[in-house]
Amino acid sequence: MFLSSLPLRHRQFLQKIATAAIVLSLTGCSFGSFTGEAKTPQIELPEITIPTTITSPSLPEGIDNQELLEESWAVYREEFIQEDGRVIDYEAQDRSISEGQAYAMLRAVLMGDERTFVLTLDWAEKNLQRLDADGKRIDNLWAWKWGKKADGQWEPIDFNFASDADIDAATALIWAYRRWNKSEYLDLALIKLKDIWQYSTVMVGSNGKVKEDDSKGLLNWGTRYLLPGPVEAFVPSSSTIHLNPSYFAPYAFRLFAQVDSNHDWLSLVKSSYEVLQKSTQASTVGLPSDWIALETKTGKLKS
Repeated sequence: MFLSSLPLRHRQFLQKIATAAIVLSLTGCSFGSFTGEAKTPQIELPEITIPTTITSPSLPEGIDNQELLEESWAVYREEFIQEDGRVIDYEAQDRSISEGQAYAMLRAVLMGDERTFVLTLDWAEKNLQRLDADGKRIDNLWAWKWGKKADGQWEPIDFNFASDADIDAATALIWAYRRWNKSEYLDLALIKLKDIWQYSTVMVGSNGKVKEDDSKGLLNWGTRYLLPGPVEAFVPSSSTIHLNPSYFAPYAFRLFAQVDSNHDWLSLVKSSYEVLQKSTQASTVGLPSDWIALETKTGKLKS
C-alpha cells in the first residue's frame, strides 16, 4: 500500500532489495534438509576488477544518507505508530510492548522529531502504568506488554517491567533534554532512574547475601547487578539471582552517571562487563548466554 506512494526510483530500489532477499533465502533453504555428502560445485570465476573508488551498495544513485533516513523514518512512523503514539507489533496480535515505545522515542530524538517523541512517550505514560491490586500506581516504570485480553479489553497484559525498555526510555529522555533544552525531559528521566535503581538492581555481598536497599552503608558492601525486571521475579532465592546479559547497557549507565550523582551507575558498568566475560567461560561455545543464573555464595554462573 505505502509503496505506491513512494517515488518510482525508491520503489525500484526496494523491489531490487526484495528480489535479492528472495534469491538469498531460496539459496539458504536449499541446504536446510540436505543430509548427503556435500560436493563443491565447479564454477568458473570471472575476472575481478578492483574499483579505485569505493561506493556504498546500499544507497541508490541520487539519494544521500540523510534523505534515505528521513524517508525510512517517515515510512516506519506511518506504518507502525498510531496517531496517538502507540507503536504496534503487527506480528504479535497487534500488541504493544514497552521496548517498542522506547525504541520509537530513541529514533524520534535522533531524527529531530519532537512531535512523535512526545506522542510515543505520552501513550506509554498513560497506558503502561504498573498498578497494584487496588489500582494504585506502583512506580514510574512501564508494564512491558499491552494488548487485547480474553475479555476483549485492551490494556496491560503483564504488569512486570522489562528493565531494558525503561533504560532506553530514560536514555531517550536525556537525549531529548540535551537536544531540545527542555528540563521536564530530564526531570522525568531522573524519576525513572531512581525507580530503575530501586526496583531493578541488587547487591551481592562477599558473604553471598543479597540486599535490595540502597543505604549509604552498602556503597562498598558488594557488587551491584542489573536485573531484567522486578526483584521478586528474578531473585528466586537468597542464593541465586537471574541475569540477562543482553539487557546490560554500559553506554547508558555512563550517560546516567553524568546526570544522576545520587546513584553509582558506573558500578553497573563494571559488573556488566564482568558478567559478560565470565558468562563466556560458562558457555560451551564461548559466547554469553541470554539467560544466566548467578550463585551468590560461589560467584559462579550457570547458563
